[in-house]
Amino acid sequence: MKLHDTLNWGLFQEIDKICGSSVNTYPFKTKAARINDAMNRYCHLAFQADGRWPFDDINQSSPPIDTQNIVSGTNRYKFGTFTEKILNLIKLEILNSDGQGVPLVPESINDLYDSFQELYLDTANVGTPSHYCKFGDFIYLRPFPNYSETDGLKAYFNRPASRFDFVLTTVTIAAPGVFTSVAHGLTLNDTIILETDGALPTGLTADTQYYVVADGLTADAFEVSATQGGTAITTTDTQSGNHSFIKTNKEPGIVSLHHPIIARLASLPFLIENSLPQMGAIAQLIQKDELAITQFFARRSKDIKTIMRNLIPMGR
Repeated sequence: MKLHDTLNWGLFQEIDKICGSSVNTYPFKTKAARINDAMNRYCHLAFQADGRWPFDDINQSSPPIDTQNIVSGTNRYKFGTFTEKILNLIKLEILNSDGQGVPLVPESINDLYDSFQELYLDTANVGTPSHYCKFGDFIYLRPFPNYSETDGLKAYFNRPASRFDFVLTTVTIAAPGVFTSVAHGLTLNDTIILETDGALPTGLTADTQYYVVADGLTADAFEVSATQGGTAITTTDTQSGNHSFIKTNKEPGIVSLHHPIIARLASLPFLIENSLPQMGAIAQLIQKDELAITQFFARRSKDIKTIMRNLIPMGR
């Protein structure tokens, strides 16, 4: 399911069907925020159940790997310095002085007891790190590295799902109106919905789907039409406030079979807030949904083991 799709049914449409709502009673911005919360819940369940293949949202454009520089004589590195948002650390690796990757052995501060200071704070203990201990928002290495290496500390991790976010933009009063938003990420024929806390110029309407056209499309600017491949819209009169857009042809980066689960998860808060009669039935469905998610990822781990055993004969 796309986020919004009046022709083939999207997440917004499914949520409105469940809730008996509309954009007026359950605004697009609130739906998008609830969908993001639902995706976070989905990822949490997938991370817990998936013991072999780390789950990742397929909308991500790069693998869940991030790096920091290794500095000679420094063994403490702030976890939050990684550029990516890391939910769960799967593996930590370090480049040795020859630039070769060496897996680091994790240690728990609870298991180290009084030896943490001796093992991790002794500056005389230098060389190529072989172990690490995560404490708070910091990673400690032992021994202290006696060399520096660019991108020498490499983390493999689980991260949050790719979000459905409204992006701030500006638009000119012109023929056609040109939207500006740095690195907007939109491509030809993408669809968007506009929101504003003020007034859009004449020619544009909030909560209406528009199509990105080829003319004027750059990395930081775009124009829109009311129809796919149509003429870019001319904007007139005046405008006020802050405008934003959301890409509506984006789909959740998860198994398509589970898209309706995201809609049900995003519907439940609205049903509870408004004490609607279908609340109990949807809550019961969600319990079954979450069990199905857990079983799907747990079974996938077991299935790949079976496949590998069948592909590789015993004794080889």
